[in-house]
Amino acid sequence: MIVAGLMSATIAWGAGINYNGTSLTENNEFTRTECGTSSKNVMKEVSGLACSRTTPGYLWAHGDENTGTNRKIVAIQPSGALAMTVNLTTPNNTRDDWEDVCTGVYNNTNYLFVGAIGDNDLAFNDQYYIYYFEEPAITSGTQTITVNIIHYGYPDNQAHNTETLMYDNVEQMFYIADKVEGVCHLYKLPFRTDYGSDIQRLTEVCALGSGSKFKLANGGDISPDGRCMAIKSEKYVLLWERQGSESLSATAQRLPVQVMAYQTEEQGESLAWYNDSIFYTTSDSKKDTPIYKYVRGNNSSTPDPTPDPEPEPTPGVVINEIFMTNHYQAYITESDTTTIHAYYLAGEAEPAVDSCTLNVGTTWEQSGNTLTFVGADSTQRICTLDLQPVQPVAFTSTEIVFDGTETWVKGACGFDATKKWRIAKTDDDYSREMAGKTHLEMFLPSCDTVEITSSITNYDRAIRVYVNGEPIGDKVTLKKNGTLTFAVNQSAAFMFTIASAQSSGDAGIKSVRMARKGWATDIENVQNVSVQCAKILRDGQIYIVRGEQIFTLTGQLVR
Repeated sequence: MIVAGLMSATIAWGAGINYNGTSLTENNEFTRTECGTSSKNVMKEVSGLACSRTTPGYLWAHGDENTGTNRKIVAIQPSGALAMTVNLTTPNNTRDDWEDVCTGVYNNTNYLFVGAIGDNDLAFNDQYYIYYFEEPAITSGTQTITVNIIHYGYPDNQAHNTETLMYDNVEQMFYIADKVEGVCHLYKLPFRTDYGSDIQRLTEVCALGSGSKFKLANGGDISPDGRCMAIKSEKYVLLWERQGSESLSATAQRLPVQVMAYQTEEQGESLAWYNDSIFYTTSDSKKDTPIYKYVRGNNSSTPDPTPDPEPEPTPGVVINEIFMTNHYQAYITESDTTTIHAYYLAGEAEPAVDSCTLNVGTTWEQSGNTLTFVGADSTQRICTLDLQPVQPVAFTSTEIVFDGTETWVKGACGFDATKKWRIAKTDDDYSREMAGKTHLEMFLPSCDTVEITSSITNYDRAIRVYVNGEPIGDKVTLKKNGTLTFAVNQSAAFMFTIASAQSSGDAGIKSVRMARKGWATDIENVQNVSVQCAKILRDGQIYIVRGEQIFTLTGQLVR
């Protein structure tokens, strides 16, 4: 029986990735299930995830979009349903680049720690902060909390990019792993509430691997009992387990094991332990993203969380997004919150409201052009749907430089003399409410390519484009004062959407240019060009022949 057990263990544990010249042991004890969805309507680009200690069964999450009035952290169920929002008031001179969150206990008090620790451009030497505050009980609605800060720097007095903040309840110690292309390093700092404004210096613990395989540490966490530390990249999760009463610094210098249940998560930046046998992960994405739950056999020292509680209804009516059946993203204006504006191509059937993203407990219904919203507390909000047909711009191969009078451009944040047609990503909006401010729609005639030019002179901008609501590829970078050309291949008028793919800031589009293949695609262009043409009849169809090109009478080029 003993031999059989050893043989079973040998089969279950194999050779993992190369870590500092050693093949790691593969840990096959965990199973992975998709337990929910991190919704972009709740929190986009989740870069930090932590399990609540005050209200077990819930997760805390924050995103990269944490400037201005977006300085917030949300409590969600493992299903992804929003439970509560906490707005954070931070000192004016601190950083916006939040990269991780963790929970911990100090002097018998539960704390939340948020790390303003990122530095992709290595431009903020000694300007790194840990925000901390007592963890509130998770109920519903919105709270506002003023944070305390710990200001820290690195022992080499250099800038470091970091996305991993962890807290060890045993030592009451922060552990921080930097993110580099080469060898990542682990640092530590004791937690105290009396540091004041002085810069605290981290202590280096050790290198993490050789950098050949395990690099770019994107997130991690320490289990509440201090037994387990997991650090992840997009491709791997490595697990260190404390032996007896050793320090976590000693644990980190031993070889980890590779958790084989983990599968690559693009932009996977979040990991949170519920107990020493259950953890959750999700990705930093601008779209809806799965939340995964990992469970280790039956070795848990703490029971599994109870099934997700039903989301608590929230009072009033809050409208976050409205999408039309033609994929137009409707909006309301700050000056008139009872009118919802939506547009569609002239000549097409009027669209209806397809879906609404509202606060928990709110329902809606449409009757004609009247939308009625009823909150969980019976609050009622009645809105009028202002549907307007849009005539597409006439085709021209000449570049159209915007001047703000374009009736065929809709959405966005309105026109600005400097930035031209504008797309915002912050809540400090200029003329629009709801997520419609992130979109710019152009109603264009049939064409093969669309070229857009940026009006931004200081920064590149990330955007996505859509044709009639369908995406063309993934996000792309529109360089400052740069131009991008998209193949749309549309034989009829269509809606061309430019959407911001950034976590903050705004963008501007200065001009658009359209192109068609061949010399002409309509009969007027054929007739207006001074080239001799012939008219022929074939199989009952009349064709116009010009040189080597043949057109139908409706102007379509026969290829």
